[in-house]
Amino acid sequence: MEKHELSKQEALDKAQAYCARSEHCAADVRRKLWEWGVNPNIHDFIEEKLYEDNYLNDVRFCKAYVHDKVAYQRWGRMKIRAGLQALQLPNAAIQKAMDELDEKTYFANLHFLSQQHQSYREDQKLRFLLQRGFTYDEIRKYL
Repeated sequence: MEKHELSKQEALDKAQAYCARSEHCAADVRRKLWEWGVNPNIHDFIEEKLYEDNYLNDVRFCKAYVHDKVAYQRWGRMKIRAGLQALQLPNAAIQKAMDELDEKTYFANLHFLSQQHQSYREDQKLRFLLQRGFTYDEIRKYL
């Protein structure tokens, strides 16, 4: 069966529904537009319209991303920042979200992860925590 090409309005409606379900960034939307086979000539129009109608908001996305990565994956600052930069989000939005990071939960995560790996040698524990995105200074200060 041949795939139906979405019209401009159908593609916009589908993108709005996608963004309404959960927080997404422009990179997520662009990837979905390609997956749906939307004409590349209207990608910019759709993205601009989503920003205009507040379906996309970089600061809001960054805050949600930071919250989720700290609360659920127990990531450190460096890994979170790298993840946001990989999505090509503006540095100002990233910084605003990082400034509002929940320090209590953040350091509770560092404590939990260091306790979880008690059997590790000191250098193994350090390497593990660095891979989780915690800074060397945070780890040294804490350990």
